[in-house]
This record gives sequence, C-alpha cells and structure tokens, in this order.
Amino acid sequence: MKSSITFLRLFLLVAFSFAQRDFSEVKVEATQVKNNVYMLTGSGGNIGVVTGKDGVVMIDNQFAPLADKIKEAIKGIGGDDVTYMINTHFHGDHTGGNAVFGGDGAMVVAHDNVRKRLSTEQKRANGDVVAPQPQEAWPIVTFEQQVKFYLNDEEIELIHADRAHTDGDVVVFFRKANVIHTGDVFVTYGYPFIDASSGASITGMINFLDQVIEAIDEETIVIPGHGPLSRKKDVIAFRDRLQDILDKVLVQKRKGKTIEEIIEMKITQEYDEEWGGGFIKAKDFLLLLDESLSEK
Repeated sequence: MKSSITFLRLFLLVAFSFAQRDFSEVKVEATQVKNNVYMLTGSGGNIGVVTGKDGVVMIDNQFAPLADKIKEAIKGIGGDDVTYMINTHFHGDHTGGNAVFGGDGAMVVAHDNVRKRLSTEQKRANGDVVAPQPQEAWPIVTFEQQVKFYLNDEEIELIHADRAHTDGDVVVFFRKANVIHTGDVFVTYGYPFIDASSGASITGMINFLDQVIEAIDEETIVIPGHGPLSRKKDVIAFRDRLQDILDKVLVQKRKGKTIEEIIEMKITQEYDEEWGGGFIKAKDFLLLLDESLSEK
C-alpha cells in the first residue's frame, strides 16, 4: 500500500506544480452564474467572482502564471482589482496566485489551517518537503469555523468543513444569489482526492456534504471545485456514491480483509465507467480512503 500511496503523492505533486506547466495556451473564460456572481475557468480549480461597488471578491485563483489572464477576465465582466481573495483550501491549483493578488493588495482570507500550511514547510507522505509560500501568499484574515461578509449587495458566508478534502476546507455561500462554491469538497472529475496527509477524512467529507445538502435547495447553483456548474441532485449523487463505497469497504474490513484484498474485489466497478476517467483511479481512491480511515 505504501508504494502505491507514494506513487500517487509524487503524481499529485507533479500535477499541481505550476513550474512544470505551459500556461501560454490556457484561456480564462467567465460564465455568469447568477446576478453579479460569476465562475472563471482556465487551468486549476474553478474561480468564483462577485463584482460590485465594494470591489471584486474572488474565490480561489488557480496558478500564478494565469494571474494576468484572470485579471483580464474580471475586467471583461465589469470588475477591477481584486479587493478580497478567499481560499477554499491550500492546494496549489487553488492558491497558486495568492502571492500575486496578495502582493497587489488583495485581502487574503482563509481558514486558520490554510495559513499554517502556506506559511510553514509541509512534509508529504512520500517524505518530500514543500517549502513555505512567500509571505504575500499567506492569508491575513483567518477564522476557525464561520465568517460572513456583506459586500456588493451580497451576503457571503464561509463555513469550515472539518477534515474533509483537507483540514482547511471552506465552502462559500452567496445567500442572496442562492449560489455555493464548494471548493474540492465536491468535484465532478471522478473519484475525489482525499488528502489524508493534510488532515482529510472520507467520513468528514461525507458528513459535510450532508450539511451542504441540508442547506441548499433544488434552485441552488453549485460551483464545484472542478467541473461544470451543478445542482443539488449532483451533490446528492456524489455523496451517495462515497457513502456506498465506504460502506462496502467497512463491511469487508470487519471481515478482516486488507485494503489490497478489497481492491481485488472490484467493489467500485459500477462507478468506474463514469468516475474512472479522472486522474485518480479506483485503486488509488480506495488506498486514499483507507489511509484517511487510519489517520488520527
């Protein structure tokens, strides 16, 4: 199991390293979600933007080399300089532009653990050490559980998801528009990444998805961490699949089966056609799930 986890960690570190990517052909495009709430897509996590008289509020920022393209896309929807920069979690495909926008004067806001992880060395499961980000990238406003902003005629509420995709996830509600940005607690690319080395938990992810489902309705528009705009039914389907896979794993573990034996049983086979095309395959997802169950 350790060798498979090490391979996946190495793969993810390469995949999330902007230094290894060519962004010259990436197009950053804006989609109006509702009212003055927009989604920007390019390379990396989906960006949320709220424009108005109080300045631009942006949720996540992909990678530093895309900052100029992101700024142009914001100008194209009537915005100007970013005033508030919210991080849904610390991964580089969501915070790679922190130093650029923070250096320009944006107030970077995130959960307490995001500042801890961006400002200190991070040791990965494979033993690699990731250096701290420059100080301009660190959040200057942090919170523990929940915080609200009343900006641009919108009530923006940030709620911490305890040990879900990481230990510093937040979802962002736009209450008036009835829109939610989930960060990577909900994605549509296939099997999700459970970053156990950064405090993630499959049970925590499912529990928080339950809270999100309870808090939204059929008219809520969902901006996932990655993928197209979604609805409540999509979040429910995602959550139910995670629960089904977890239940099957736990049944076999109670019988004394190892995770390697469970993988050989192909318990995720019914989901592989739709979810198996993502960068995490069923085997790797089960290893990550098992690792998250083992984390204290």
